[in-house]
Amino acid sequence: MTTSRKPPARRAVKPALTFADVRAKIQRPRRAVELVMNAEAAAEIGAFEELLDRAQRHDEANGTETARDVAKRLQELESQAEDSRVRFTLEAITHRAYQQLRAEHPPTKEQIEAAAKRGGEDEPAFDPDTFAPALVEAQLIEPKPADSEEFAAFWDALSDGQLGQLWGAAIQIQFQTGELGPPSQAAADILRSFGMATG
Repeated sequence: MTTSRKPPARRAVKPALTFADVRAKIQRPRRAVELVMNAEAAAEIGAFEELLDRAQRHDEANGTETARDVAKRLQELESQAEDSRVRFTLEAITHRAYQQLRAEHPPTKEQIEAAAKRGGEDEPAFDPDTFAPALVEAQLIEPKPADSEEFAAFWDALSDGQLGQLWGAAIQIQFQTGELGPPSQAAADILRSFGMATG
């Protein structure tokens, strides 16, 4: 007796990848940068933490209660600093927009001469004084300034540290690649422990 074999099931043919499909996958890098706008309060926190430590030792040795007032002031400063925290969301701009923006902010003659005096072979790629705020403004997704004048006033009011945080994040995400490392073994193990299959 012969048994008839079923023909193997045909695999569905996957449609060819189109450039429209590829373009739909593009997502430029984003980064959230949290800035404490009340830098004065933030700077004082460290000093008051040290003062609190000294006050506690003084109180233990002398039976006094000076640490209480220091602790109260420290909590006030921490609250002021935390209340001033703002989250800025930046998104890399396209490479064409970046090149155009960079071309709009060439290095000054003085910057080129200064680089040459320092022994640099290459001249600066841009004027950092004007390009840095221009790139941050171009990448800023949230919060959005009403106009360029409002952004310029904001940028001018920042400390060097605050400015550096935004500029550093902006230039980093602009050149961030989408390279992936190996899949997370820890995530796979945890999901497996819950009976969830991992791909």
